[in-house]
Amino acid sequence: MSLTIQGKEYEDIFALAKAIPTNEIDFVKALRSEEVLSFVKREDENKGKRLDLLSLSSLPEDVFLFRAQEILNPFLPFFFHGVTFETYASLGTSLLSSSPTPDPTLLPILRYRLVSEKMKTSGYEKEHHEEYEKVLEIEKEDQEDIAYAYFSLGYYLSKSTSFFYRGVEYENLYNFTYYLIKKENDLNALGSFLSNSSLLEAYSNYSKDRIAIQEYLHLCKERDNSEEAFTSFQVKRKERLSKESSHS
Repeated sequence: MSLTIQGKEYEDIFALAKAIPTNEIDFVKALRSEEVLSFVKREDENKGKRLDLLSLSSLPEDVFLFRAQEILNPFLPFFFHGVTFETYASLGTSLLSSSPTPDPTLLPILRYRLVSEKMKTSGYEKEHHEEYEKVLEIEKEDQEDIAYAYFSLGYYLSKSTSFFYRGVEYENLYNFTYYLIKKENDLNALGSFLSNSSLLEAYSNYSKDRIAIQEYLHLCKERDNSEEAFTSFQVKRKERLSKESSHS
């Protein structure tokens, strides 16, 4: 017995899963309807129960559709927020394209651990266990620094050693610096921003110039610590002088 949604007929749950990216708005509602839930249960009782439980959740719509499709057919490509990523590398590149700040529409991929979830449900994890474990490790970084975790995930999945900035891919940091010299007006401000950015810290782990960048970041942190120490010293000195003058 087939299922009809908005005039389109679906013979089985696999056809239903494949159609989700074609009409997200309708499927957000349809996948929670009794008609669809009953259809899925007739096709596969276990999947029907899982979808029924999912339909009761209050997840963001993109996450709900992702997990619904995973229940119906976990072997389809990674789909999120209207885009189908045929490979994990293409997903990683998409994450990086928003730099120097994370794309808020893609952040739930990290927050809800959807990459490791996909790797596990699709069986990818069994043949690529080390990669799966690394993704898990990166995803957990979001508790400390979500931007760092976001860009680390992007670089790890894409396998890229290029530097991404404002939608442009530069072969390395030197090419990017050359561009800055020609285009940017306030290089000091931009340099200060980058030295404290999660983007550059994440990139330093995957760049061919990894050691040089990490040394640069270390020097920046040492400089910041020195400036903080000096500022603290000045404040304490003023307080001491103020107390001494009030007692004299």
